[in-house]
Order: sequence, then structure tokens, then C-alpha cells
Amino acid sequence: MLLREIYKNLDAIAPFEYQEEWDNSGLLIGDMDCDVERILVTLDVTDEVVEQAIQAHADLIISHHPLIFSPLSKINSEDFLSKRVLKLANNNINYIAMHTNMDTTGLSDVANELLRLKKERAIEVNINQDNPLIGIGSIGKFLNDNNDAVNITLREAVIRTKEAFGLNIVKVYGDLEQTVSEIAVCTGAGKSMIEECIKEKCDLLITGDITYHAALDAVSRGLCIIDASHYGTEIVFVDLIRAFFEMNFSDIKIIPTIQKEVGEFM
Repeated sequence: MLLREIYKNLDAIAPFEYQEEWDNSGLLIGDMDCDVERILVTLDVTDEVVEQAIQAHADLIISHHPLIFSPLSKINSEDFLSKRVLKLANNNINYIAMHTNMDTTGLSDVANELLRLKKERAIEVNINQDNPLIGIGSIGKFLNDNNDAVNITLREAVIRTKEAFGLNIVKVYGDLEQTVSEIAVCTGAGKSMIEECIKEKCDLLITGDITYHAALDAVSRGLCIIDASHYGTEIVFVDLIRAFFEMNFSDIKIIPTIQKEVGEFM
């Protein structure tokens, strides 16, 4: 299948025009007329992932986080980022990043489904859209088994979050017995969403990469936080893309990433 067709189908599920102005999603390395039979799907393009792609004879890597954000002033084997770019190019491996365009669409939807959250609006509406549902993150209500909106305690929200993302541990800020009703969810790094969540009178933000002082200030202003980690809330990207190809293009071989969480609790 031509890379051009793959790109067209990915654009249909997560339009690249939805990406934020500062982002760098799209075809970052490669040739649209290249034939693709094997795709490696990953959260990040690390040195280990590049080697995995080479050994697996992948024709394409699809990642969530872009390998290239800022312009590269050189591409050689000395700089760690440009070394990865050089390896991909030298091994004829194409590379697509699906970052904030996927945050706006697929990842948000998957997180809501896993958490059983009924989305009412985005936290940060996409500047190019009039639809309040299109944007980064979600604000809404938890649903019970009968699909009715339900208020739960922060302690229960912690249990729900751990079960949803398959996590053994999360970090929680706030009174565990407090009732939470208005729920915000932002996969990845959601520190920048705190002000908007407070403005929207949310009781809880489920996200990752929250710093100590940001959490301290948020709780003092009435916003509880569950930090389920950047990796923990976004690794579902791999299963999302894999399921899309297996359902629609079964002749393409999908290779799941070997990438693991960076750091661990001891």
C-alpha cells in the first residue's frame, strides 16, 4: 500500500489540520510514493525503537510524539536526535507523527471510553473549529453501568482511573472523600490545562506530568488532580493505531513498540 494512501486514511481519523500551531505532526521523513507493508507503532521514537524498526524491516514508523519539533541545524551521527533521523533515512524507513491532531480526536475519545466519561465539551477548543467538542482534552460526567451521570468520591475516581489505564499506581492530590462531579481529562501533559479547568469549575483533572507546586495551588483553588503519568495516559495510542489497521488493512503487518515507561517506582 502506498504511503500516500496510508496518510490519507490517517488524516481521515485524525485530521492533521487539527494540530496545534506549535506542533509538528505529519510526514516528517519519507516519500509519499513509497510502498508500505510493515508499520511499527510507538509512543516515542527512541534509539531502541529505531533499532527495533531496522531489525523488523519496518517500512514506516507511526509515533504519537514527534521526533522533530524544532528545526535541525545539522543531520549527522554526533547529535542524538539527528542520528535517529539519519538512521531512519539510511534504512528507508518513513516516519509519521500524530500528536495534537490525535489528542484532539482519537486519544481523547479512547480515554473517555476507558474512563466511562460522557464528554460535554473540550477543555481547550481548537482555534480552527466552532464545535465545542473538538479540541484538547474533555470535560464531562462519569457514567455508571446504566450510562447515567454519577457523582463519585475522589477515592473512587482513583480506582476507576487505575483500572481504565491498567496502572498499578497513580499520584493523587486532594481529599479522597471529596465528591467529584465535573471531570476533566487530558492525556499526556495537562499542567497547562489547570487554569481552564478551574475557570470551567471542574472538580477533578485526570492527566500526567503535574509538578508539585502546580498541584498544590490547584488543590487550594478547588481542583483535585490524578496524575496517571504521561506514558500511562497515552500508551493507548499504540493499541488505537494497531486496531485501526487490523480492522481496515489486515494485509499490513503492525509491529507494536518495545518502548516502556521511563523510570519506575522502587
